[in-house]
Amino acid sequence: MLSSSSNIQILSNAILKAAKNLRRDFGELEKLQNSRSNVINFVDNAYQNTQDLIFSELKNARPDWNFFFKKNKKSKLELSNKKEEKFCLIKPISGINNFSKGFSYFATSATYYNKFEPEASVVYDPIKDELYFAEKGRGAFVNNSRIRFSSTKNLSEALFAFDDNEIFIKFTKTNFFNNIKSEFRIFGCRCLDLANLSSGKIDCYVSEEDFDKTPDPGTLFIKESGGIIYKKKIKNNIFFYSNNYIADILDYKL
Repeated sequence: MLSSSSNIQILSNAILKAAKNLRRDFGELEKLQNSRSNVINFVDNAYQNTQDLIFSELKNARPDWNFFFKKNKKSKLELSNKKEEKFCLIKPISGINNFSKGFSYFATSATYYNKFEPEASVVYDPIKDELYFAEKGRGAFVNNSRIRFSSTKNLSEALFAFDDNEIFIKFTKTNFFNNIKSEFRIFGCRCLDLANLSSGKIDCYVSEEDFDKTPDPGTLFIKESGGIIYKKKIKNNIFFYSNNYIADILDYKL
């Protein structure tokens, strides 16, 4: 790995160790698809085992950190009294619905916060073996290669990704939706979506979340990927994140 900090090394080592078992578990899922109850129990166990292993590794390396786990976007974190502490936000399986269906678009992530500011973040795609990491003030990378925002300038060439189906439905009710000819996708794993946004594979991300205010592994990637982040809120709490070229178009059309 590049000359990354000890925090990145520690986060990466814990996630990579847990991913070995997670890949094995994902391979076993195909045998269980004819029994929904078996799948649910299996996925719950895979999640718990991944969480326990990451926690054990990180707690041993950083006993002074607090740890929080988030299973999905609907689970809330109570962090208002933790602003002066060092803590780590862990997503053992981001995109857990994809995982449970045998769809290979999921990830594991861990982000270190100091006084509520993200300082180091790691997102790992265990199927493609892609390790994304970002550090405050030092850039964002995938497998040691620097990543940057998309340079796409035209909406007709742009790929829009949506946080979930609910935000896509809200988006379709805007006037803007009827006036653009872009590609739209709902992938179902925010961690990978924001990593792919930061590496230029996605041109614009649409969410109900303000990532400057919501603890999320992708926040640091967005800030460290070298692009100008566009964030404009329109009705129904819709936020857009994109490069400066698309931002100018969106600003004119929205």
